[in-house]
Parts: sequence; C-alpha cells; structure tokens
Amino acid sequence: MIGLLDTRLLESAAAAHPTVKLKGEVFAAHVRERLEGTSLDKLHLEDLYLACACIHGDRAAWRILDKVHLSRVREFVARVDSSPAFADEVRQRLAEKLLHEKLALYTGRGPLGGWIRVAAVREAQNTRRGTKHAVDPADVALASPEEDPEIQLLKRKYAKEFKDAFQTVLATLSPDERNVLRLHYLDGLTIEEVGKAYRVSRATAARWIADAKSRIVAEVQSTLQKRFGQKGGAKGPTAESLLALVRSQLDMSLRKHFG
Repeated sequence: MIGLLDTRLLESAAAAHPTVKLKGEVFAAHVRERLEGTSLDKLHLEDLYLACACIHGDRAAWRILDKVHLSRVREFVARVDSSPAFADEVRQRLAEKLLHEKLALYTGRGPLGGWIRVAAVREAQNTRRGTKHAVDPADVALASPEEDPEIQLLKRKYAKEFKDAFQTVLATLSPDERNVLRLHYLDGLTIEEVGKAYRVSRATAARWIADAKSRIVAEVQSTLQKRFGQKGGAKGPTAESLLALVRSQLDMSLRKHFG
C-alpha cells in the first residue's frame, strides 16, 4: 500500500515536469499497480510520472518524451542501421506502439531512457529483419578445440538439462537485472555506456552486471544439482563439473537470449 508518503513523492516527481498535468490520484493508482515485489524508493518516480501522463494523453508529457527520449532513436539504432530514413521509420513505429500499448508496460524499476533504448533496438531489429523468431536461450554451440574435453562431454550429455535450468533462472531475474543484461548483450553497450544509460558510475554498472551473472551461475548450478539429486556422489556430474559447465556457457547463452 502507498501510505502517507504519497504527497511528498508525488510533489517531488511532479516538480521535475512542471508543465505536465496529472491528477494525484491517477498517479498514485499507477504507482500502486507497479509496487509488487519492490518498494517506492526503488522506483524511478519522475520517469514513471512522465510515462503515466503520456498514457493519459497529456500533450506536454508527450512533447518531453519526444524531445528527451525519442529524439535519440537514431543514436540508439545506429548499430542496426545508421541511415536517417531507417531511424525515422523506427522512431515513428516506436512512438505509435508507446502511445497505444507499450508505455503501459514500463514499471519504473529502471530509467525510462534505458527502457526506451531497449525498445528502440528491438523495434529496429524487427523493422529490418521482420518479426523475430524465438531463440532458444541456451542452445549449446560446438565446443572450441581448446576447450576442456570434460566440458565438451558435459555440453553434449546435459544440453537439455542446462537449457531448462537456464530458462528457469532467467525467468526469476528482476526487471533491473534483465535491463542491464539486455543493454550489454543485446545493444552491445560497454559497461561504461550501461553506466551512462543509468546515470551511474562505470564501477556501479560493472557491479550490477557481475552480480546478475553471478546469481545466474549460482542458481543454474543449484537447479542442475537438484535435478540430478547430486550431493557429491558418483552417479551424476560433480558440483565442480556443473559449475564449470555453467560458467563456460554463460556469456554465449546470454547473447543468444538477449540477441
């Protein structure tokens, strides 16, 4: 529930956009719907206020969204196609989707600019290549000749189990964890660029990415161990072998999932 802090939070968010008009009860309801699993201090309330006002048709809010965020679409999609005509098409298509449905999906758990950047790149890829086909997030590639023979064997023998565990763990990531991994693996942003998107230091961005990856490794390994009923016995792969397998597959699997 949103408590007595509502008025102060609303006033603070609204103060960032003085030309935008949004009823307090409308914004409070919008925030309440997005509070599950998090707390108010974790939400980007100024961005959420702007998004909510856009959803409710405030023209000043849309002008801000267009000037601050949609104006950067050409920069966002340059790695997909750097032509101005392509960027203009993506910008128009994205604006229509934001207006009609997509902006309502923004939860405020990450900065609006980073969220729109991810949406723009996805729209660019769909515009250029047509509708994306689903990608199996943990398809196991052929091992390189230099790879440990034991890891090669584990990849072949436990490919399905790894894929299932990987999918299960990815589904539990928080929106912030997914967003920073998307920026890094889908957009190809460097750690420094991820930091700029979130307006944090390079060290903070690096820690976020490292923490997300460490969590995935630990939870995939744990899921696999439970799957095999492995407590260090001889019937299945050892905990050390599973850890080596997960680490060897992590970056490749994340690229395929977010790429």
